[in-house]
Formats: sequence, C-alpha cells, structure tokens
Amino acid sequence: MIEFLILSILNIRGFGPKFLFRNAKALRNAVENTESVREGITLILEETKRINKTTLEDIEKGINVASQILDNCKKYSIQPVSFLNEHYPQNILKVSELWPVLYVAGNQEILNEYSVGVIGTKNPDQHGQIISQKITEYSDEEEITLNIMHQKGVASIVKEAKDTFFVEVVASGIDQVYLPDNDIFHSDFIVVVSPFPPEITYDEYKYIESCKVLASLSNRLVLIQDATSDDTRFVLSYFARSEKTLGVIKPIDSALNYPINAGNKLLITEGKEGLISYCRAKDVHEESVVCDIKIITSKNDYPQFFNEEELPI
Repeated sequence: MIEFLILSILNIRGFGPKFLFRNAKALRNAVENTESVREGITLILEETKRINKTTLEDIEKGINVASQILDNCKKYSIQPVSFLNEHYPQNILKVSELWPVLYVAGNQEILNEYSVGVIGTKNPDQHGQIISQKITEYSDEEEITLNIMHQKGVASIVKEAKDTFFVEVVASGIDQVYLPDNDIFHSDFIVVVSPFPPEITYDEYKYIESCKVLASLSNRLVLIQDATSDDTRFVLSYFARSEKTLGVIKPIDSALNYPINAGNKLLITEGKEGLISYCRAKDVHEESVVCDIKIITSKNDYPQFFNEEELPI
C-alpha cells in the first residue's frame, strides 16, 4: 500500500516530493492505521493540516493516476520502490529528496551495494575503449558494482564487458528499453533503475534527471574519456556538489591534447576551476563544488581509487 499511497499524493495538485519526504512519519502512520488509500490520504492531510486545502476531485485524480502507474508497472514487470522501502538506495536518500519513488527491474539488493559510477563519451577512441574494458575487468575481479547510464560508447562497453554486478540508469520508462521477456528482469547481477514510470518516453529533461540519479547513487565516480560534452557534464554537475571523490583517467602523453580528451585534460590541469568550466552550470561554482578530484594515471591506482583509499600525491 505504501507505494500506492505515495504515488497518489504525489499526483494530487499542490503536492510534491518535499511534502512526502518531510512527512515520512505520517505516511508510515497512515499505512499502519488505515485500510485504504483514501483513508490514508485523509489521515495524512488531517495530520498535516492540509485537509481543507485539497478537494475530493483532486484526491480522486491522484488515486486514478497512481492506479494507472501501478497497473503499468505490473504489465511490464517493473517494481516501484518508494523511499520508505528497505531496497531504496540509501546513497540517494543521503543527498537528494527528488524521487519519492524509483522504478526498478532486476536485483533490487544491488542498489545498496558500494558502487562506482563510470561515465564517458558516446564515441570513445581506441584508448577510451581499452580503459573502459580494463576498469570493468578490475571491477569484476574485486566484485565492485559499477553504475552506468543507458547510452552508447563508454557505458555500452562497460555493460557488454561486465560479468558481475552493475546498475543501469535509464532516462525513460524502463519499458521503453526492456520488455519483460528480457533476461535482465530475472538477473542476480543486474538492476535497471529509472526515476520515471512506465510508458514515459525519453527527452533531454529526463536525461538530465537520470544523470542526477547516477551521480547520487555512486559512492565514487570515474571519468574515462570525454571532450566536455553533454555525455558527461550533467552527471558531473550534480556529483561535483557532493563530498565524494571523482577519479579522472589520465590519457597517455601522446594523446593528452586530442580533442576527445579535452575534458580529462581540463580536470587534470585546472582541477576545481576546470570542473566548473566543464559543467557550464549556474549552480556549479567555487562555493558549491566540494568533491575531491583524483588523477588515475595507471592500473596501479585502481586498488586505492576503487576501494576508497587515498591515491598517492
């Protein structure tokens, strides 16, 4: 009932994620002490003194929308996971109150494993492809979960090479990417997650929102290769404002000045200022950037970076 209740309130006019996160106690109380979603909504609105500011018509509309979302979830074998569910990613709860419900397919338990986000260009050169494969192989050896976006290039290479745990974030309803007959729905090693319910299609806004999910979910983040493009800057823009560690792959010396490596070079040579220039976002500035930047020069640095140890200076 908790997902039904949360989705119903989320779809009542005048209510949003902040209301739900700030009234978690009232939500739990409603689940424990009422027998229907309508009763639960009424109790919550009374406790929060919003009962006289909401119409019965708006409540019914919210319930109907929630009911349709849940029907679609069942149709496509997608699990709605609310922020009050034990499988909801704790990493996201620590830094964001944007998504009261996430939509999940696969092994939900992976969502709370220590994980490293991997980002990079959609068009890596040979060096970028090799590094993507090496990092994936190392993560398999150490059984480290990797988080990737659903996109071509670096993310696709990681996905194809990964033999153990990984999380894939999609910028649409999961049904737009995978149908219920896909092996992912029964995998012990894979989980697909989206902040959007089934039947929602991709657009740029949804891509940016999903980049925030990847950034929030990841304990650490590594940039394989990019030229300060939209393939990576939206993830970096959100990650930069968290007290976490960003790893930057250093290109081989002969390729440092290649256009495809411009993003990596900017972060390597200019550090925090370079990250601000890279992100090109109003809310990424000197005061807001709090992540640490670590340069990964070779495979010898992998153990320290991936196991949350300090890299040598």
